[in-house]
Amino acid sequence: MKLRLPVSALTDAVSYTAKALPSRAPVPVMLGMLLATGDGSLRLSACDGEVYTSATVSAEIAEDGTALVPGRLLNDICSRLPKSADVDLELVDKGARLAVGCRAARFTLPVLPIDEYPAALPLPEAVATVQADVLADAVAQVAVAASTDTSLPALTGIKMRLDGEALHLDATDRYRMTHKELTVSPTGTLPAPAKRGGKKNGDDEAAALVPAKSLAEAVKALEGEHTLTLHWSQGLLGLSIPGGRTYMTRLLDGEFPKMGGFFDGDWPMTLRLSVAEAVAAIQRVALVATRNTPVRLVVDQNGEQVVVEAGSGDDAQASDRIPAQAAGADTDGACDGLALAFNPAFLVDALKALGTSEADLRVRHPHKPAYLAGRLGDDIDASYQHLVMPVRLSG
Repeated sequence: MKLRLPVSALTDAVSYTAKALPSRAPVPVMLGMLLATGDGSLRLSACDGEVYTSATVSAEIAEDGTALVPGRLLNDICSRLPKSADVDLELVDKGARLAVGCRAARFTLPVLPIDEYPAALPLPEAVATVQADVLADAVAQVAVAASTDTSLPALTGIKMRLDGEALHLDATDRYRMTHKELTVSPTGTLPAPAKRGGKKNGDDEAAALVPAKSLAEAVKALEGEHTLTLHWSQGLLGLSIPGGRTYMTRLLDGEFPKMGGFFDGDWPMTLRLSVAEAVAAIQRVALVATRNTPVRLVVDQNGEQVVVEAGSGDDAQASDRIPAQAAGADTDGACDGLALAFNPAFLVDALKALGTSEADLRVRHPHKPAYLAGRLGDDIDASYQHLVMPVRLSG
């Protein structure tokens, strides 16, 4: 192997590919990044057994070859090289080491045994295309409700379901629930739903349960004003963009909770809020809220302001007021003095995820989930729905 390419191109490709490198590995070879040349380009790949990344970059190839080298070390080296220069890569010492040269700087990296490295997995069949930045925004909106509790692995995922040209994304941690619908261009046939014990797992339609953290990292790394292709098989979800970058992750096992009906029905009480003002007030007041202490939203007598407050008794206390437009009535027939309580972090996450300047907070009852939706002019953004469980107030 002997080649030359711009430092900036190599650094970008190595940095992206390194996202699949494990922080710890049972065997040293799993910490490697595989470099292979062919057709005038260098292909880099890495995996941790769950996530697989690859990137392709053009290069001046003097001699084809492959090498497995310590991935994080190569990433660190590339980050310190002058971005305006070229870098030379060459196998030396009879293929035992990879030499990295850039101007006067020179490094030699040990080569790891390729025969012990896992075989590359093929990218599943393409099922749809979508604008990369649109998918990145959608996943970011939904992922805020995914659980981080690994004892319930199904709740750490985002459920993806393709229905014609509509891609549905769902997540929940039992305290929050999000749903996003976006338009895609189908390109293939989805795999059949997985079956267990002769029964389909979950809904009748095919759906992928994707690790939320992996999916969020992937779409962020691949976002931009270009087309992204979704690839899907029984056990893998893959993403690819023009230029040769791919990202694959294994799907989660388990049954995702059914979410139908939670967003439907009547919402007799609505509070219209400025997102920026509401977020700022909640974050200020939450400074006195100890762990697991909620913030309270209390509608004033005229329905034109909401008092945001936290703390009670001998503890620190805080309050603030923000403008609001209250409409409808609570279950007692009047909106005066309606009090709601929420986990402040959950409420802030929900408001920020809306992506609009105004929000509607819709309520059925102070003890039932509240529905948040962003406003687009005179209408709500029906493509994104967010439910937040309230905290039951004593007394």
